Amino acid sequence: MTLAEARARHARLVAEIRAHDHAYYVEARPTISDREYDRLFQELLDLERQFPELVTPDSPSQRVGGAPLEGFRRVQHRIPMLSLEKLRPADHPTRAEEPDEARRKQRQDQNTLRELLNWDLNLRKLLHRERLEYVMEPKVDGVSISVHYEKGRFVLGVTRGDGTAGDDITANLRTIRSIPLVLEVRNPPAYLEVRGEAYMAQADFEKLNRQLEQAGEEPFPNARNATAGTLKLLDPRLVAQRPLRAVFYGLGLCEGIQFRTHAEVLESLRRFGLPTQPYWWLCRDVEHLLEIYRREVVADYDEERDLRRRLPYEIDGIVIKVNDLSLWPRIPAKARAPGYAIVHKPIHWIEPAETVLKGITVQVGRTGVLTPVAELEPVFVQGSTISRATLHNEDEIRRKDIRIGDTVVIRKAGMVIPEVVEVVKSKRPPDARPFDLYAHVGGRCPACGGPIAKEKVATGEGEEVAWRCQNIAGCPAQKIRRLEFFTQRKALDIEGIGGIVAEKLVERKLVDEPLDLFDLDLETLARLNLGTEEAPRVFGEKNARKVLEALERARTLPLARWLFALAIPNVGEVTAHDIAAFHPDLESVAESPLLRGVVRLDEAWAEAEALNPNSRKNPPRTEAERRHRAEKFEALRAEVEKIGRELMAAGFARPAARSEGPLPAYVTKVGPVAARSVLEYFASPLGRRVLQRLRALGIRPKGSTPGRAGTGPLAGKTFVLTGTLSAWTREEAAERIRQAGGHVASSVSKNTDYVVAGENPGSKLDKARALGVPVLNEAEFRRLLEEAGAASSPARGGSAQPELF
Repeated sequence: MTLAEARARHARLVAEIRAHDHAYYVEARPTISDREYDRLFQELLDLERQFPELVTPDSPSQRVGGAPLEGFRRVQHRIPMLSLEKLRPADHPTRAEEPDEARRKQRQDQNTLRELLNWDLNLRKLLHRERLEYVMEPKVDGVSISVHYEKGRFVLGVTRGDGTAGDDITANLRTIRSIPLVLEVRNPPAYLEVRGEAYMAQADFEKLNRQLEQAGEEPFPNARNATAGTLKLLDPRLVAQRPLRAVFYGLGLCEGIQFRTHAEVLESLRRFGLPTQPYWWLCRDVEHLLEIYRREVVADYDEERDLRRRLPYEIDGIVIKVNDLSLWPRIPAKARAPGYAIVHKPIHWIEPAETVLKGITVQVGRTGVLTPVAELEPVFVQGSTISRATLHNEDEIRRKDIRIGDTVVIRKAGMVIPEVVEVVKSKRPPDARPFDLYAHVGGRCPACGGPIAKEKVATGEGEEVAWRCQNIAGCPAQKIRRLEFFTQRKALDIEGIGGIVAEKLVERKLVDEPLDLFDLDLETLARLNLGTEEAPRVFGEKNARKVLEALERARTLPLARWLFALAIPNVGEVTAHDIAAFHPDLESVAESPLLRGVVRLDEAWAEAEALNPNSRKNPPRTEAERRHRAEKFEALRAEVEKIGRELMAAGFARPAARSEGPLPAYVTKVGPVAARSVLEYFASPLGRRVLQRLRALGIRPKGSTPGRAGTGPLAGKTFVLTGTLSAWTREEAAERIRQAGGHVASSVSKNTDYVVAGENPGSKLDKARALGVPVLNEAEFRRLLEEAGAASSPARGGSAQPELF
């Protein structure tokens, strides 16, 4: 056989095997027997063995997996992979109120669906629409993945990771036969990133567990756990032996293609040969959605016709998305979730379990809040054995009337966090007494013995009243928690501090507050005894040296990381980044006119709304009062407009879409609760002491130059780095680019402005040359940064860790 003949036969075999893979793995309709398929596949392997030049990355033979990997590299998501917000549960009837289980669950579901109607109403008000189209689809209980196609060919596969960056699992995803290596489209888009879930079908999972048990190995607790564990394997050949599949439901970065609706996206993914869900519904409005929900999803609470029985994989909710993609940017997002979609979980899908509450322990958090925790008889719930569950606070315990000795119903909130749903009061022992947290801890902090008091504390959903230890400076539990928070990876990333080390540092009085870490020396830290006096176990010089090196790196970390590490109430990662983008240093944050403007804007808006002379809720009682209120209202409205204009001029606010009311509304980069918390923190004795201590230590975290957030000499320029640079780490080079306003991408495209090539560059260099993208060597790159004023040594370990190679 000549090479030309072999090439022609190879092409026919590839096309035939791809068609059979699609029929079997995607459509679940095999067209030939396994024996016939094996014969075709063996012929392909024989042909490629005889003519190695026929082997290509998208050949079906490459599904078997290559050599083991040394580790997974991190890849920055060009568009973040956000999680979805769950529909806020309504108050539900208890077993005592509704003893009939089926009717109780039906009432629970109806209550929750009322919250869906409220969500729809709020969206329609926001968007000025009489009705909105939705797409409803099952939420697959798998592992989120992102698969990238360049000109129709599979080039990259990434895990969701933390939503900002994930692991490159390209080699593992190539082994999943339901994921096409080449899209089935005549003119593929230049770039298409599809997002979905890797999963293991329930039947395949049960078969895998039987095989593991027969081999004397530990079985997986559930299919999702098996999928996640498989994707973490460093040997793709082992991954290829596991029955993984995938299903896709959305998009990330796209170039050369546009879509109008989410329904169009789902149809297009299917046409491209990608596996999509067999069931999804286009709903003309929310009433139509509820009609389909009752008929198709829960089948009027008939378990035999339940949607979960019709799907090969596990699902843990229903995703509801606004169909019109042009509306998505107009709907405000949460910190970690988009605003255009929500997850609803039918109550009877959340499988609870009963167990006995043996006791209640009280933990002390980093802010001194006392949190009760249920100690349970171990029980298996949704894939794992649970022996402890959160009780939130004393008010929640009283509302549910939870008592030690009770039989309680346990479930996992969000399928993750164990919680007590309710008490089975028919099984309550006669000597069970109402729980009183103050009496339970003897009126003292269980960690330090200091006094406790009830205070309002901020939560993710507003404020709640909780018991708090008043010994802020001296409570060891608070000190340990603050130290652990300060050193965690997302904060200052001081590896080696945490758990027993943090506990012993505080216990041995070497660290009283987190900044004391910077006073430690090698000898003292190396001698730290992690054991007891009778059985000492020292930290050691090697570990101590690593900690001190990490502390030295932390000195130059950017402002965002320090703002997060200080554990300021209501300041998470996203808020810290938003603040740092508009402030050059901590001192400017402490006195920030932008944050003060946000606080005053909120106050003036609330005052004006209360004084509105045309208010229906609070109308003026006399004409004189109406004139007086009108005068004050106009002054406040003018103040709101003035502050709003100033914040918008600084890029710190934008007009909000608002359908009613006489006052202009604004969406600010940082909300008033967080802004107020930051200002109060730095005005407090603790905040002032932190600033003074940082100055004494010579630590001056840097943010953005005022007025330069999102600007700079490299603004609008996209860079890709490949190979090794001699002067900087990749993170340092990327930080220089970002500080000059540029953007760092993970892959080369026609939109790339520069590729920076160090030693041993990868395939990105070849692609850059093919596309005509300018390539800079390290010297040219340095000159460009010098011209941009960004060539000085950057902060190590920046706030984000993009993929740069």
